[in-house]
Amino acid sequence: MQSKRLTYEPVTLPRLEDFHSLVIDEHVRRYLMDGDVFPIEWSEARVVDSNMLFERRGVGLWLVDQSLPRALVGFCGFLEMPPLDEPQLVYAVFEQFTGKGYATEMARAAIEYARTRAGFTEIAAGVDGVNVKSRRVLEKIGFKRTVTVPGRFGNLFVYRLSL
Repeated sequence: MQSKRLTYEPVTLPRLEDFHSLVIDEHVRRYLMDGDVFPIEWSEARVVDSNMLFERRGVGLWLVDQSLPRALVGFCGFLEMPPLDEPQLVYAVFEQFTGKGYATEMARAAIEYARTRAGFTEIAAGVDGVNVKSRRVLEKIGFKRTVTVPGRFGNLFVYRLSL
């Protein structure tokens, strides 16, 4: 998969170290990992989860690289995780790549890919209320906030996008 400035490769065990470098990155884990530091075994389990989700639903997680110059930017795609019992959109970028529109480009690419998969009539995403930048990305794309649930850092907002 490819977008204007980025290339996407499914997260696989040969690139486990790359994925884990994002999971333990302070900027990424601030919101996506609720500040926790997870061992590489946790990341390995998410790679396995992603691969199984690709098999079952045709979507999962991609590592995202900047095309020129080539550099690991982040990851995006879909994972099944609380509080939702369905694949939800997730994305994360290293701090050095924030403010460049990469999160929006990644989210749009993942959504377009999901549109081609049978069974997706809408896409869900959960975002901590304090994560204003991520909320803006979703709202810019057309997501609507549908539910608010208690989260670790206050409110967790559930957004949905009809396809």
